Amino acid sequence: MTSEQRAGQGESQLPPARRSLALVESPTQLLNVLEWAHAEPRRPGLLVLVLAPSDPRTLLQLERVAGLVTSEGLRVEMLDPRHISPGGLSAMARLAREVSRAERLVLGDPFSGIIQTVLPLARAAHVIVVDDGTATWEFSACIEGQRPLQRWRMADGRTARAARATRLLTPSDHRRLSVFTCLEGAAPFGARVVENRYSWTRSHGTPVVRDGIDIVGASLVDTGVVEREAYLTAVERLAGTQGPVRYFAHRRESEDMLGAIAALPLIEVIRSDIPIEIALSHGPVARRLITFPSTAAYTLPIVLAGTGVRLEVRPVEAAWFTGSTTQHARLFVQRIAHDSSLPPVLEVA
Repeated sequence: MTSEQRAGQGESQLPPARRSLALVESPTQLLNVLEWAHAEPRRPGLLVLVLAPSDPRTLLQLERVAGLVTSEGLRVEMLDPRHISPGGLSAMARLAREVSRAERLVLGDPFSGIIQTVLPLARAAHVIVVDDGTATWEFSACIEGQRPLQRWRMADGRTARAARATRLLTPSDHRRLSVFTCLEGAAPFGARVVENRYSWTRSHGTPVVRDGIDIVGASLVDTGVVEREAYLTAVERLAGTQGPVRYFAHRRESEDMLGAIAALPLIEVIRSDIPIEIALSHGPVARRLITFPSTAAYTLPIVLAGTGVRLEVRPVEAAWFTGSTTQHARLFVQRIAHDSSLPPVLEVA
């Protein structure tokens, strides 16, 4: 019997503790777990559980990134706890067991309903939230303000589960909190900040820079934040004034939306099966890169530093928002475009 097995016996009657457990639901979260593992020399016993999404394109990207993660010697397993079926119930039971065993818990999405459901089972003394893009700002604000953990684009629908998650993830004498992030101001008071410099991504790609323009797409239409016609008109104008462009689709953009974009003149839609940070770090990438307010405005200047690529953030105009977009969501989107740390034109060099 190993020392871990002996430690797991006794009054708790729980299986032996696993040192580190990571839970992710998106390709970006999985990439950032890889970046965290690359930056963290002490990560014994790390198991990465991918909570399989229902969206096939997201699942495809997850499988591609999982291949990269396993090639680095990390253990990755796919679970599908979302379906009410014997398989789904078994996956949920496995997830609950692993969460209860973990000494260190790495979370990709603290807003996830599945993660919030199993969080009360966690005994981990240390929780690390890996950057899930600009949503990490909202995580920090919810913890500091002791508001229920719910996404920035959602109307206020306070739930007991979300409120409990806030309490459980608040730094305390019993639980340390770290935030692995590339953003400024994304960690709540009392949490330790670990800077994400995308070291793994940068070390595994040498992009080929070409002339022309690339547009990085956003999911603002498909998430109900921005009107479809306003967004299409903005993309069409960019292509009309700048010449032929490539449009890198966001994984959440629907086939219908991408079909409408592809029908616009002078636009080629690229549906990448890997996150944009990896895709553009390998290239080819245009010398001029345009993005709408999104996480890419913060990650790509790091990933493409030193290449001579120029990144521009295209702001969202007030008239573009849908009637159902909350004031909180409007301010959140506008914050990205007008962030004082992001000038309108970024020279990535």
